[in-house]
This record gives sequence, C-alpha cells and structure tokens, in this order.
Amino acid sequence: MEAERDSKDDDKVNDARHPNHATSIHSTQVDLPKWYPHFRGRPLYNGNKEALAWALDGIGRAVQFVAAGAFFGTALIRIAKEAAGCLTEAPEGETEIPECDGKVYGIKPSSLLTTYTMIVGVTSACVLPLMGAIIDYTPYRRRLGRIMSFLFTMFILPTIFLNQDNFFAVAIIQLILSFVGWILTSVTHAYLPELTDDENLLNDYTKSYTICSFGSMIVFLAVVIGALQLAGYGDDDLKGTQVAMSIAFAVNVLALGCAWGFLFGERDRMHELPSHKSLWTAGFVQLYNTARNIRANYRSLKWFYLAVAMGDASLHALATIVITYTADQMQFTAQENGILIGCVVLGNVPGAVMSNVVTRWMDPIRSSIASLTLLIIFTGVFALFLTSKDQLLQTYALAFIGGVGTGWKWTGDRLTASLIIPEGQDAELMGFFLFSGQCLSWLPPLVYTAINEAGVSPRAGVASLAIFLLVALVCLLLMGSYERARTEVGRSKSPSSTPVQKETLEYEALDSSRVENRE
Repeated sequence: MEAERDSKDDDKVNDARHPNHATSIHSTQVDLPKWYPHFRGRPLYNGNKEALAWALDGIGRAVQFVAAGAFFGTALIRIAKEAAGCLTEAPEGETEIPECDGKVYGIKPSSLLTTYTMIVGVTSACVLPLMGAIIDYTPYRRRLGRIMSFLFTMFILPTIFLNQDNFFAVAIIQLILSFVGWILTSVTHAYLPELTDDENLLNDYTKSYTICSFGSMIVFLAVVIGALQLAGYGDDDLKGTQVAMSIAFAVNVLALGCAWGFLFGERDRMHELPSHKSLWTAGFVQLYNTARNIRANYRSLKWFYLAVAMGDASLHALATIVITYTADQMQFTAQENGILIGCVVLGNVPGAVMSNVVTRWMDPIRSSIASLTLLIIFTGVFALFLTSKDQLLQTYALAFIGGVGTGWKWTGDRLTASLIIPEGQDAELMGFFLFSGQCLSWLPPLVYTAINEAGVSPRAGVASLAIFLLVALVCLLLMGSYERARTEVGRSKSPSSTPVQKETLEYEALDSSRVENRE
C-alpha cells in the first residue's frame, strides 16, 4: 500500500510538471523548445521531450563508446607494446609479428584494456546502489544527470591528446570517463519506464533508441574513416584517435547538452528516506531488500535478472576483448578495428528490428532466448576460426552477425525489464536491472586477463565468453512463460497491450482516447 501511495503521489507531481508524462504519448507541443525537431510536420516522439532526450543521451554515449573502443583502445595497445619494448610491425621478410612477452606497469600490453574494464566494472557495481538511492530518495535525479553528463563530456577532452609520453595518465582518465558513463547510464535508465504506459509504444521506443544509437555510430565511423583516408592517415593509429575523440567530444557537447539542459524533466523523490537511514547506505540496503523480495515473491524476475547479469557481463566485455584480440593477435589497425565496430553496429540495427518483430510474433522472453542462441554461436565461431589478418572479410562478416545478436538482445532486455516490473516500483527495479547488468561485468575481463597472463592462447579467452552466455540462456529458460511473468507481478495482459501480432500504432487515436478517459 505504501508503494502504491508513493507511486500515486509521484504521478500527481509529474502530471503537473510534465503534460507529456501524464499520458506519455500526448502530441501536445506545449513548452517545446523552438529548435525541437519535426518530421513530416509533427514533432518527433509526438512532442514527448523526455523520449527525445533519451535518444540524444544514447547517441552521445554510443559515439563515445565506439570512439574509445575502436580507435583509442587500438592506439593504447600499440603504444603500450612499444613501451614494453615489443615490435609493432613484422620484421623484414616475415609476415607475422613476434609474440609480445614484455610488460608495462606489471602486465602485458594485451591485458591493459581488459584490466581497466575490470576495474570499471567493480567500481561501477559498488557505486550504482548509491546512485539508485539518490534517484529514489532525493529530488536530485536531473541534477545528478546534468553533473554526470558535464563530467562525461569534459573527460573526453584529454583523450584527444593521447601520445607515447602520457598514455598511462590518459588511460586512467579514460577509466574515470567509463565510470562516469555508467553513472550517467543509471540515471538515464530511471526515466525509461516513465516515458509511456503503453506496452507497444514502449516496444517501439526501445527499437527506436537502438536504431538511433547504432545508426549514429555508423555515421560517426563513416565520417572518421573518411576523414582519415582523405588526409592520408589511414594507418596512423594516433591520428585516428585524435580525430575520433575530437568528433566524439563535439557530438556529446550537442547531444548531452540538449538532453540534460533542456529536455529531461525534474522528478520528486520516489520514497521518503527513513530518519534512521543514511543516504550512503540506503541504496545498498534497498538493493538487498529488493533482491530478497524478488527471490521470495517473483520467481520469473529472479531468473530474468540472473540472465541479465550473466549475459550482459559477457556483452559488456565483448567489445574490449574482441578489440584486444584483433589488435594484438590479428594485427588490425585502428581504422580496421573501426570498420570492425562499424560492422557490429550495422548489425545492431536489423537486430533491433528483429527484436521488435520477434517480440510481436512471440513474446519478449522467447525473443531473448533466440538472441542468446545466436550470440553463443557467434562467440564459438569467432574463437575457433579467426586467427590472422588474412581473414579480414570473414571477421567483418562475422562481426555483423554478432551485431545482430547484440542489438536484438539489448533491445529485448530493455523492453522486458520495463514490462515485468510490479506497479509502483519502476525506478527501483530499473535501477536493479542496471545493477544486474553491471554487477558481474568485471568477471569476463578477469577471466580473459588471467588466461592471457598465464600464456594460454587468447582464443580460449574469447571462447570463455560463451560460458556466460550459456548460463544466461539457461536462466531465461527457467523464467517460464511471458504470461506467467506478467501475472506474477500483477500486470494483466489485455488485448490492447499485447505485443503479439500488433503491426502498427495509431498514436493520435491513442492520444485522444486517453485524454477522454482521463477527463
């Protein structure tokens, strides 16, 4: 009852402050900025400012992710190998570069990316509960998002100046940047289930966000690679990093500035902080209580969050491990790794569409099972058959397939997480969803680093990712049916909200009917 009362009070506050939030799909243009984009005479997302803000925030973070992964990461490995006294080019008369056994700061250069990914994973998992407490118990959600988006943008600046003399310091800055990015992600995701109360529209939103994020990556990669080719720096990893990070900085200034400066709205506290609790510990206590409540009362949710923890642990590490493997073992340049990421991103777009279509045809849980199956096959094939730079085209083709699976899974997971949340616990369980996806993100990089430092073939490290995906698949199978999961959390599955075989949405009709119902 207390949760319901808190939810109703919060709805009243948000209804008063945000006309769009009340029905979430109003086409009203009240309070829209003059620069608000339109398409075919109508405002994007029917004038839902926070829906557009979610898209812009995702674009900014996505561009930074691909810039850091494809260009910064490749250049960092090359510089670290030079600092360790290893060759970065094949000796005259040979086609392969000798294995690098040197170390820099106590580890192999090929372990540098996975080590800092592991550190980011551990620190993020520890801090996310505190961020959840700020979101739930204070009215500072938007303020926190603004601070983190500003820091996120500013920390990109030093990475533009990566070179042989400052690579370790800049790597530390990149580590902090990734950490801030995770905090920003947690704040942004708290808005997701509040964007709309219509299941099909939320399905379309998640598909749209995936397409926007990954589409922006494609455009970004095309611009960077095109600029490098025109300037004659195609094989210069440092120049590639400077260009990529400069453009990423400009994109984030615009995208995050608009999203957090003008579009995201304020939120009151979701719950009142008890007088005997501290904000510093409330998040961890709430996380523990939420986990206990899920374990005791929501069987399907329990298995879903376990599936997210194992599956996302693998996918968060996938880009870092693949880039490390291709840069170190297959000798890809930054530009070639950029094209590789581009193939993954290009696959994400049909993957998001696939998630949308299969979800309507079957249901979100079965759709996620299918996406995990594809990812397990992709990981196994990559580890078994890709060994040298001569397989460039095969690598790109396989990367596209992996991108389809990744876009499919992430779109489906976000939708499922929003659809099987008990009433009145949206922000709390979206925070738990994010924590689940992050809490084990350090484990696959740790396994890969241990394998690499032990001198075992890095192919075994890549293959180890499939183990986490397989466990996630088993957890999804143990969830049971989608209907059972919905019923279990008290959300009835009415014909008007079912995702099955629903081809289109008439937004204006829905808007008018909802206005009439409210009146």
